Amino acid sequence: MIPPIDADPGRAATGGAAVRIPSLLSRSVLARTVALVCAPLLAAVVLTILVAITYSSQDARRALVERAQQTVALLAGGAGDALWNVDRIAAAALLAPLLSDPDFAEARIIDSDGTVFYRLGRTEPARERAGEGAGEGFVVERVPLVRIPDGGPPVTHRIGTLDLHLTTDRAEHTVLVRGTAIAAIGLGLLVMVCGVLAVLITGVTRPIRAVTESMAGLAAGRVDVPLVTTKRQDELGRMAAALGTLKQHAIERLGFLERQARHVEEVERTVAERTAALRDALDTLERAQDELVRSEKLAALGGMVAAIAHEINTPLGNALTVATTLADHVAEFRDTLEGKELRRSAIRDYSDSVATACGLLTSNLMRAADLIGRFKRVAVDQTGEQRRLFDLDTACAEIIAMIRPSYKHAPVAITLDLPSGVVMDSYPGALGQVLTNLVSNAMTHAFAAQASGTLRVAATLDRARTQITLVVADDGVGIPPEILPRVFDPFFTTKLGSGGSGLGLHIVYAIVTRVLGGSVAVHSQPGVGTRFTLVLPTVAPTVAPADTAPVPAPVPALA
Repeated sequence: MIPPIDADPGRAATGGAAVRIPSLLSRSVLARTVALVCAPLLAAVVLTILVAITYSSQDARRALVERAQQTVALLAGGAGDALWNVDRIAAAALLAPLLSDPDFAEARIIDSDGTVFYRLGRTEPARERAGEGAGEGFVVERVPLVRIPDGGPPVTHRIGTLDLHLTTDRAEHTVLVRGTAIAAIGLGLLVMVCGVLAVLITGVTRPIRAVTESMAGLAAGRVDVPLVTTKRQDELGRMAAALGTLKQHAIERLGFLERQARHVEEVERTVAERTAALRDALDTLERAQDELVRSEKLAALGGMVAAIAHEINTPLGNALTVATTLADHVAEFRDTLEGKELRRSAIRDYSDSVATACGLLTSNLMRAADLIGRFKRVAVDQTGEQRRLFDLDTACAEIIAMIRPSYKHAPVAITLDLPSGVVMDSYPGALGQVLTNLVSNAMTHAFAAQASGTLRVAATLDRARTQITLVVADDGVGIPPEILPRVFDPFFTTKLGSGGSGLGLHIVYAIVTRVLGGSVAVHSQPGVGTRFTLVLPTVAPTVAPADTAPVPAPVPALA
């Protein structure tokens, strides 16, 4: 694989160094201590050098200015006389001693109209700065030349100017030499201090590093790491001794952990065996529960079959009696015809009897056919678990009509308050199973100790026409508060041994939540009654309804 090419090696190297420096400072006590100590020292040395150079430069320039002022003050009188007398030789003699000054650059005598009367200098001075009296690298001192008349009034007249230029090269060189010496001394002191500090810290960090490596090995679980041996009596010696104690404790702890690991393996083996046994028992229990749930559903359907068979027996018995009577009338009419004693009144009586018999026979057979048709639709829905479109009021009315014969001798009135025109895309068989179980639960528990009562089935449709709130309420004895949260638990019943299986409301909860895609809640007050509230979508979720109902999670009851 070809490594990537950096477009800017210098930048990459600089960035790498910038990354390595903080890493080195964070991982090394020596580097961090040297940096913390040497950085302030280096700053102090640099500051000292700058201050020394600044003050030396200022002092040298100040001395040069004072010397220039003194010189022009001494030469001003003679220069004025030479200018007044127009004596260039005297001017040359006056200014000649300035050539021996190593800082001298130029001297000029200028008359009042700006003309240079006499100039003496070795170099051409730099142009003067604007607003200052000195050129760059030079000290310029200027003094006016005046003349006092002899014997006249004490009035001075300006006759010219004396300019003196002194160079600052020698002073700047002296300042540079002094600054270099100070810098060399400061850097040497800094190197010496950092070296001594590095030696001292190395003597401390080397054994600490060895102790750290030993502790890292112990932390990694290696008890065979070599320990630091030292005869020192200071903190490092005590640290090494403590490390030896730590290693001994680590050996003991490792042995304990090994014993615990073997014990945990044995416990895990035992737990695995018992878990397998419990899983087998749970599978057996689930199969038994499924069979009980299926038996409960079939028992409900069987009870409905018995009630419907008893109910159908009445119209069929009436039809049979009418048919037998009609056969007797037909035989009598035939005998009358054979005896040749047929009269108009006999024909009229026979016609009335036949019409009455046919009416009774038709009404009873139609009643039987209606009962059989309703039972067929409910039975197909409950056994087939087919999803289809159905009217809520029609389906509930047929379900209640199939249930009513089973409790026709019970002093309980079942009323329906259902909106018409509500079409649901759901499972009518599952809804029938829910209503059957709720009615059966009410008949078994709510009205067991009452002479009469009312069971009301009502429904409301929300504004969005997407949810149905179905309420099954009774005015029975109610449910005690202590058992209200457990009514949907499987196998929980207060009628154990008296016909109760504890699966009726469990099946209700499972079907409502898993098949119909809704929710169910219960509210009850002892002595007032119980109300089951089902919130169902008009379009059930797309799931395959199961024949068995899984164990639901605990369902909190409404307050």
